[in-house]
Amino acid sequence: MKKISLILSLTLLTIGLLGCQPKENISTETNVNPSTKSENNKKLSIDSDFKSISISKPKGFNEITFDDKESLKAFQDIFSSAVKEPGKVDMADPEFYLEVVYDKGNHQSLYLWVGEKGQRSTFMKTEDTQTIYTVSEEKTDKLIELVESRFN
Repeated sequence: MKKISLILSLTLLTIGLLGCQPKENISTETNVNPSTKSENNKKLSIDSDFKSISISKPKGFNEITFDDKESLKAFQDIFSSAVKEPGKVDMADPEFYLEVVYDKGNHQSLYLWVGEKGQRSTFMKTEDTQTIYTVSEEKTDKLIELVESRFN
């Protein structure tokens, strides 16, 4: 009887001690390359399979639609180079509204501020007005060629 009591006591003591051990934080997220995830969060994420882009000015009914391969490739190049700027922003009203159209009626809306020649330009997602994405001076020159020349 003493032997059973001793074994039972040791078993309960072991279970109690194991139960008091701190638990490890186990992440269920697989992250092969941590820098890739942070880099993706710094880019303007526009799927490359868009079918057209419509651009309009905030005041007025003029709308230009780009659906030719050359223009869409140029916009994809511009979007893929846009980099998220740190901090929250408070911007003036946008110069242009962009509607990126995908298959089956899906779309993504953006605001655009086109810089002067040799300056940076800025994009903002309409659903996140606290974050901006900028593109280089070369991309601004391409935006001027694509967008502003057609509105003048």
